[in-house]
Amino acid sequence: MKNYNINENVYGGKPDLQWVEDYVRDDGTVVDGYYRTEANETIADNLDADVDGDGIFGYFDSDADGDEILEVTDVDGDGIADTFQDFLTSIGEVLENIF
Repeated sequence: MKNYNINENVYGGKPDLQWVEDYVRDDGTVVDGYYRTEANETIADNLDADVDGDGIFGYFDSDADGDEILEVTDVDGDGIADTFQDFLTSIGEVLENIF
């Protein structure tokens, strides 16, 4: 069962990122490498999850489950976890160079 909530009392922080190397499926489809979040007790803080519908993906969201209790620090009040600002900026720069 998918857990869309975060228990802030025992939350260990945002999950680590894992790089998945390129691979070929049995049907011959090539899958390019990609990042994914390590499994933990919730899907709310995944890279591609926005369970609270605020437009910020859970991995970057300071309140990923939308319960108005911050899971991580948000010093400037923009809703984005400040500990991940540099990472977010880096991803943006990479995407700009690709497109």
